[in-house]
Amino acid sequence: QWVGMGEALYESEPVVRAVLDRCEDVMREQRDVSLLDVMFGRAGHGDLLDEAAWTQPAIYALECALTALWASVGIEPEVVVGHSLGEIAAA
Repeated sequence: QWVGMGEALYESEPVVRAVLDRCEDVMREQRDVSLLDVMFGRAGHGDLLDEAAWTQPAIYALECALTALWASVGIEPEVVVGHSLGEIAAA
């Protein structure tokens, strides 16, 4: 993970934006800090990305957004594999 991960895709790809915005909405219900601010290093929250409580949801959100982007252009894998949190995104 790194501050800024997925930001260019968020800015340029509506499918990615829609998924990350949905993840943002879900996280906002639980926390007072924006997931997107943490991921993109906005509002001084980039340092939180090193905390597992933010790293894990950020990676999951980005994995789901990338999967949706691939599906939107016709890429649908026959098999997916994940490790750790990636197992949830793969499911």
